[in-house]
Amino acid sequence: MPVLRTVSPEQRGAVWWLGWLVPMVAAHRLCTPTRRDRVVDPVMDRVLFWRTALGLLLTVGAWLAFGLIPPREIPGQFEQSFAYGFSAVQLVFYVAWFMVAMTPRGYRRAAAARWRGPVLAFVLTFTAFVVFRQTGLSAWPPHSPWSAACGLWLSMFGGYGGFLLIVNGARTADINDGLPAVLPVFSVLAFALPSLGDPMYDKVSMPVRLLLGLTGPVTLALLTRWQLRRLRTLHGVRLSDMWRRA
Repeated sequence: MPVLRTVSPEQRGAVWWLGWLVPMVAAHRLCTPTRRDRVVDPVMDRVLFWRTALGLLLTVGAWLAFGLIPPREIPGQFEQSFAYGFSAVQLVFYVAWFMVAMTPRGYRRAAAARWRGPVLAFVLTFTAFVVFRQTGLSAWPPHSPWSAACGLWLSMFGGYGGFLLIVNGARTADINDGLPAVLPVFSVLAFALPSLGDPMYDKVSMPVRLLLGLTGPVTLALLTRWQLRRLRTLHGVRLSDMWRRA
């Protein structure tokens, strides 16, 4: 679609600029990598998407199958767990700060510039999510047509943008093609490990609790290992390459 593909500034017409008014288009533009020389591997892209989507679906399925949460409370619990996973993506910015700090003084500005896109995407998406939840825009029924429109825009932008950032590791393919495979592991850990001590799981046995809490991280770690190996063998990309980029 013209409104979604990356275009040069001189090719951006009225239709392209109007695309920013559509929340899904705005989130897609802001939260997807833009580095021109990044690895484009359709198999990897599908794995990144489906491992996240299936993980979320299986989590909800486990809640229903074991009767852990009443169906009417699932949206609230899912939103809370989604917020935990999304917040865990903040780890990438500690990595960014460390990498920029370790860069020789003359190259720090160039190193920091590479992180501008990921940082901006996270800050704006997280802000939209917080504004929607902490103001009256999330109230139902809405106070006015204006608040309904703003709430719908923020919820769609924040929800889709947050999902994209969890899938692609906060757009870190702009830094190194291996980072999107590694960083979601931390989001899943934040999503799954609290379940080991959550009273919500007291109604199931300890083996089942361990199965529910550890299946996601272990499966994701195995997928991450496969992805890093594929990047290394097919594309010559290593995670350590990001330390050698100026």
